[in-house]
Amino acid sequence: MRRAAFIRRGAGLAGAALLGAGLFQLVLNAPPRWLSPDARRRGLLRPPGSLAEADFLGACVRCTRCAEACARDCIRLIPSGAGRLSGTPFIVAEERACDLCGRCSEACPAGAIAALPPLKDAGFVPAARMGLAFVDERLCVSHNGTGVCGACHTACPLKGSAIVQGPRNRPTVKPGCVGCGLCEEACIVDDPKAGRAIRVRSERRWA
Repeated sequence: MRRAAFIRRGAGLAGAALLGAGLFQLVLNAPPRWLSPDARRRGLLRPPGSLAEADFLGACVRCTRCAEACARDCIRLIPSGAGRLSGTPFIVAEERACDLCGRCSEACPAGAIAALPPLKDAGFVPAARMGLAFVDERLCVSHNGTGVCGACHTACPLKGSAIVQGPRNRPTVKPGCVGCGLCEEACIVDDPKAGRAIRVRSERRWA
């Protein structure tokens, strides 16, 4: 009986320890509470040239230099209370997108944001990939027939390889898109629930 009770107690303690570790990890990587549901769904947008997320979190020293160097003032810092994400840079494209200037990588002292080759180089796309834009054809005026726009194509720094236009300036996103978000910032549609007609998604999760 004593042995059985001891085993049950040990199993209970082990289970509690695993649960505690899981909760600790959840808190450690929890996304900021101020994020909107849509922002959580679309993922975490890092500056161009940022390392893979696990490597980035290990390399970033939270020095703020990337944000200070950003001429467009598009790089924000995640506030405290977000676990390992706290103090790291991110971008909200619909409010202020990235123009791919590369100043953030030049300012980074830890190599968390790698230097980018010139726009004209073929290797630019994988090096700068932040995310990928997608068009909501229900909202886009050029697609749904309620107007003719083209603002996203005009704003795109990689015309032809990232966005192309069809009849009535209907935009189509191509594999060359790096997710800079200039198209999203320029979009004339801003639905109260869905947001812009063209939006950037990131493969990085907030947690």
